Amino acid sequence: MKTSLFLLMYVVCLSSLAQTKYTTVSEDFITFHESISTAERMYKNDSLLQAYAKFDIAIANYKGAVNPGHYFRAALCAIKIREEFKALHFLEKAILNGYEVDSAKKDDIVFYNQNTKKEYQNNISKWEETRDAARNYDWTNELYAINDNNKKYTTAKYTSAIEYCTTCLKNKACSKTSQDYISKYRLVKEKMKADSVTAANLLNNIKQFGFPSMKLLSKEACSVARNILLNYDADKKNENLDGLLYRALIDGNISPEFYATLVDRRNTMNGLAPEFYEPVTGYEKVIAKEVTVANNKRRAIGLYPIKVVSTTAPKSKTPPSTANKTGTGLYDY
Repeated sequence: MKTSLFLLMYVVCLSSLAQTKYTTVSEDFITFHESISTAERMYKNDSLLQAYAKFDIAIANYKGAVNPGHYFRAALCAIKIREEFKALHFLEKAILNGYEVDSAKKDDIVFYNQNTKKEYQNNISKWEETRDAARNYDWTNELYAINDNNKKYTTAKYTSAIEYCTTCLKNKACSKTSQDYISKYRLVKEKMKADSVTAANLLNNIKQFGFPSMKLLSKEACSVARNILLNYDADKKNENLDGLLYRALIDGNISPEFYATLVDRRNTMNGLAPEFYEPVTGYEKVIAKEVTVANNKRRAIGLYPIKVVSTTAPKSKTPPSTANKTGTGLYDY
């Protein structure tokens, strides 16, 4: 779905080369996310003692809002190294702030100490009830319905029309007056109109209820809302949404990755190179001389640096994996 929506942006591409708007963050936010992204990477690579230390220090020293996903992975990390009382604290924070534990992860929550085990068993239901009581179920169900209603736009009929029009617009020899192009572009316009209505409804709800966070909505509903914001093509330069997205970034409701991906997408719509080279455009398109500039910009929004192998460097027998590992993302929000 994201690929089709990404292609759609070329159809509405502007001729102007105005800079896409984004806002830099405080040094405190940057320091926190430098430590958190390092902890997340260490955790993924099973360097658990180092990851736990990074999680613990980052969370203890940060005065701002911490996304519940970081609390949860810090809890799992602490469990694995038998820091069970700290794990219990992190787990409580994660759940009360909206985190939903996937069924696949529930088996990882195992306490061996009888005191922490008893405390966990006595409190887990209460934490989940408190979390669920704060949810806006009407809004959650509305987003589910929107997602279901718009599923037709992910079918081959619409995705092939988007791909055809995208290819045609990039080819000067392609006729923009042919019946084939006109009929397919009609489908593209229908898709764009539906996106615009969906975005307008979402923004009205945000004004009324607040940003779609895990405290307000289910994880799936949050994902639907983020996808709507990501593909809100009416805000071509990110001028209208930037203040809202910046606040969500500071409040821990969207990750620096998501913010960067959205800005990169808007840039590409304006015919500009990406600022941050997030996966929607691909690290493989970063040339060596651009990495320093990109990383300076990435740090300015609290995003971890990227590393790519120069295209002029001798080819190794072992394929480089750094870009691929980084490109999968460290955050899940």
